[in-house]
Amino acid sequence: MTQDTPRQLGTELLLDLADKLAIQAMATFGVSEAKARHFAMEAAGRVADDWGGQNIYVPMDMVGRRSERNDKLYREFNGVNAPELASKYAMSVQTVYRIIKMQRELRMPKQLSLLDAAEA
Repeated sequence: MTQDTPRQLGTELLLDLADKLAIQAMATFGVSEAKARHFAMEAAGRVADDWGGQNIYVPMDMVGRRSERNDKLYREFNGVNAPELASKYAMSVQTVYRIIKMQRELRMPKQLSLLDAAEA
């Protein structure tokens, strides 16, 4: 069994991107398969032009998706359903509690300390 080279992996990534873009274009815009595939190959080509030749890491979870997930998890949390949320979002119960804590801190209004008030 041979391991793919970075070049082969990059080509596979661009072809997969083009396939997914074509499917999305057909579903979202109702264009024909031929137009969707043409658009998708052009878009993948632009990615290759801009990023080709570079070694990059593609994260498994984009920041925006993670933020949306954390916000949704916080809204679904009722104080006792951490195990269910952990299963639903494929994470540990400890991670659920860590996210809940961070989300609470983000939503908590900042308190004005006596030192801050003295400077104002």
